[in-house]
Amino acid sequence: MSTHEPRRPIWRILLALAPALAAAPAGGAAELRIGMAVSPTTLDPHFHADAANFALQRHLFEALLQWSHDGRLLPMLARQWTPLAGGAGWELRMDPAARFADGTPVRAEDAAASLHRAMTIPDSPGRYTPFLVGLRRVEVAAPDVLRLYTDGPAPLLPNGLTTILVVPARIAATAAPAAFNAGAAVLGSGPFRLRAYRRGEGALLERDEGWWQVARRPAPEWKRVSLRVLPQDSARLGALLAGELDLIENLPPRDAQGVAGTLGLRLVRQPGTRVMYVALNHRPELRPGEANPLADPRVRRALSLALDRTALATQVMDGEAAPTAQIMPPGRDSADPALRPVPADRAGARRLLEEAGWSRGLRLELSGTTDRFTNDEQLLQALAQMWRQAGIEVSVEASPAVSFFPRYGAGRFSMALFGWLTGPGEPNSFLTALLASRDPARGRGALNGTGYGNPRLDALIDTALATPGAGPRNALWRQAARLALDEDVALLPLFHQASTWAMRAGITYDARVDSLTLALDAHQAAAP
Repeated sequence: MSTHEPRRPIWRILLALAPALAAAPAGGAAELRIGMAVSPTTLDPHFHADAANFALQRHLFEALLQWSHDGRLLPMLARQWTPLAGGAGWELRMDPAARFADGTPVRAEDAAASLHRAMTIPDSPGRYTPFLVGLRRVEVAAPDVLRLYTDGPAPLLPNGLTTILVVPARIAATAAPAAFNAGAAVLGSGPFRLRAYRRGEGALLERDEGWWQVARRPAPEWKRVSLRVLPQDSARLGALLAGELDLIENLPPRDAQGVAGTLGLRLVRQPGTRVMYVALNHRPELRPGEANPLADPRVRRALSLALDRTALATQVMDGEAAPTAQIMPPGRDSADPALRPVPADRAGARRLLEEAGWSRGLRLELSGTTDRFTNDEQLLQALAQMWRQAGIEVSVEASPAVSFFPRYGAGRFSMALFGWLTGPGEPNSFLTALLASRDPARGRGALNGTGYGNPRLDALIDTALATPGAGPRNALWRQAARLALDEDVALLPLFHQASTWAMRAGITYDARVDSLTLALDAHQAAAP
């Protein structure tokens, strides 16, 4: 049975625009015009850890280390990273050639000030601390030497350093987020300079002709890059078809096949970059004096059994997703091949609800966004329909991300549809941020608004974070996944979503494992 109303593919509706695509002048080597699906919330590189922010900021600023598009950890502002004796932390040596856009060298003090700011900036809606778990103290040992002292061995800290973008120490010490958003504090070492930024609309960037990395890698192919925010799928695809854009991200799944072969465009796909899941509130009471049925694991398991994940992946997501029962996608070393999604069993769900004393009258609310994830509104309705078929009354509250995220972070929900970029590396950030018990002093549970906590899981996370060998560490991650997701049913994984990009035939794009859209990974296609 279909879980949603049939939707006519946008590419068929816009087919009349195809001649315009061929006739319109391309941006050419002078300019790359990118259509963004999600609006960045800030230009401040330390204020809000969010993928849309990071994608914009990575054009202007750089981190100590970087992920390649295919998931290899590479040097960036730091040319070397070496563990300190006895597992006390890490020593990083700055690249002596690194320069900010004004020509001043990038020193260890700049990196130290940026790390401090990212961990302490006030009023952040999403801190970067989950990526820096275990970091205790930062020392500038020499102008080009940075030492990061940790609470015991921290083999995964270099991975987290890819998220902390570096600004000059003087700016880190004085600038507020408003100064970045106004452009006054935007001084980075990245390949582009900021020419204009308007929140909710996009940004205009210009190639930095003096970018310090040109001696080691090719310069950006594009003199200018315009980033245009178009949250509506039809508007984004329509602008590409009309020749107004050269590259768009988050191609609607229902349009992927038609665009790929029919309209003379190029389609690039990266599977498994985001896991979509339902967060569950575990607190004893949802509201004062109202017992929380979700505190009973039988109810949580019944909710899981009622879901047809295959239908969600194939129908709602039009085949651009793969059902899952865990956080990491198949093929990752930390993924557990034995942890597989169970088939929908609504009769079994009803039996569990009866056993838990909720055979009748179970009413829950499902919250989610209308503008953050691909097909998020359709997913909310499909989930609610599946639960209703198991005898659970579910109302849907869909809202823009700007109002949803504060409620989610504060735990003001019963169930919530959410997503997390799996990215390269391991699941440490997800586990420490969303499933570890809240412990601000140790950087645990920073995004855990559900009230869930299990000392056994906390111990597994602590052990894994201090385990140097990838093999033993991945075994611990698999054990943690079985405990949290199978035994405790702490949340409900749904599917791994593919990231897709569509572009003019004259453009190629190196699909990124982290799903970011970066101008450096877009190239002019070779002539046939």
